[in-house]
Amino acid sequence: MKSIRLHKMIPVKLLFVNNEARMLEQRDYEVEFSIHTEGEKGQTSGAVSQNKGFQKICYMLNEIINESIVYTPEQIELMEKYFCDYDNNFVVLPMISETMLIECLHSKFNVITDENTYVDFIGLKDKATNLGYSYINDSEEEDYDLPVDNSWIGEFPFWELPWWQRYDSTTFDNTGKDSEEQKIVIKDREDKQVDRLTTLVFEEIDKNVEQTLGDRKSGEIVDLEEIRKLKKSKWKPTLV
Repeated sequence: MKSIRLHKMIPVKLLFVNNEARMLEQRDYEVEFSIHTEGEKGQTSGAVSQNKGFQKICYMLNEIINESIVYTPEQIELMEKYFCDYDNNFVVLPMISETMLIECLHSKFNVITDENTYVDFIGLKDKATNLGYSYINDSEEEDYDLPVDNSWIGEFPFWELPWWQRYDSTTFDNTGKDSEEQKIVIKDREDKQVDRLTTLVFEEIDKNVEQTLGDRKSGEIVDLEEIRKLKKSKWKPTLV
C-alpha cells in the first residue's frame, strides 16, 4: 500500500514545576514527529488528509504546548493558588517524565488527525543534555502506559476522557472537591461553550486546507499563518 510520510521538528520550551527545589525548571526541547497517510485514493485526497493533520499538530506544538507549565495532579492546588491568573497554557501529566510526555502527545496527535493519517513516531530531544527520547508505534493500535479513564485526575473529573483522548486543543484536566462542584463546573463549561471553542481552530484548519489545496500535488504543505495567529481560547472553571 502506498504511504506518504512527512517529518517535522519544532522547538518547544516547557516549564516543569519542581516542588522539591521550589522553582519552575525550564527545559528546551526539539519535538520531531512523523506523519503518514494511507488508504486515500488520488493525490488530492491524500494531500488534504495529511495537511489537515500536519497543520493541527504544528498548531498544538507552536501555539498551545510551547511555553506551557507542566505539573502532576498532586500539584493542582499549587497551580490554582499561584498560576491561575497567568496566560501560560497548562499541561498536566500522570507523572513527570519525558516518556510520559511523548506518549501523551502521541495519543493526542492521533486523536486530532483523521482516520487516514497517522503519527507513528514522536521524538523528544533535550537541547541542554542532548539526550533524546522516542516513541514509535506503527501498528495504529493503542499501546500506551497511560490511564484509560479520568479517575487518575481525581474522584470528580470535569471531563469524561483524559485530555490526550479528546478531540480538542486542551492539554489539561482537573477535578472537583465533590460531586456538587463537579456539576457546577461542567454546567459552566457547557454554558460558555468551551468544548466548541477548543475545536474552532481545527475546524478553520480543515476548511482552509480543503479550500486551498484543490488539485495540488500530494505532500505539499499549506501555509496557514492566519490560523496560527488565532488566540488560544481561555477558560477557567467557576468553582464553588
